[in-house]
Amino acid sequence: MSSIIVTGTTGPIISALDRIAAIGRNPKGVLEAVSRKVITSTRDRMEAGIDPRGVRWDSYAPLNPLYASDKKGDGILRGAGLNLYKSIVSYVDGNRLIWGSNLSYSRIHQLGGVIRPKNARALVFWMGGQKFQRGSVTIPQRQYLGFTDEDRETLVGELEEYLARAMGH
Repeated sequence: MSSIIVTGTTGPIISALDRIAAIGRNPKGVLEAVSRKVITSTRDRMEAGIDPRGVRWDSYAPLNPLYASDKKGDGILRGAGLNLYKSIVSYVDGNRLIWGSNLSYSRIHQLGGVIRPKNARALVFWMGGQKFQRGSVTIPQRQYLGFTDEDRETLVGELEEYLARAMGH
């Protein structure tokens, strides 16, 4: 019968496991590192005009030609008077990463929907030099928030880096 004898201390192993467990108990550092990358990823998609699945926004519904003729800015959801792109923020709440915009019109662009007047008989707006009064306006969905496969890879990569540091590599 053979045997193997290992001598030394388990202190470094226990210490590394404690550091790994600490990440699990308080993932804030990992999530904050990922949050910066998720915001960048979201803005990159907005610049490209695509949703988190890679579908072009103009395939949902093209811009109204009258609206497009007046539009000042760099593209759909970006430009003068529309600060959605700049408003993307994130925060960590326990073990959750939350990101998005708190602008009043952020939800309607993400989900699409119908806008109706609250305190008037009609919505009044200008497009293409023409004044319009409508009982409602339909805003097409332009989904900009979402967790992509690339975002998942980023999260796993950040976690692997944190774990490698915790193990002392």
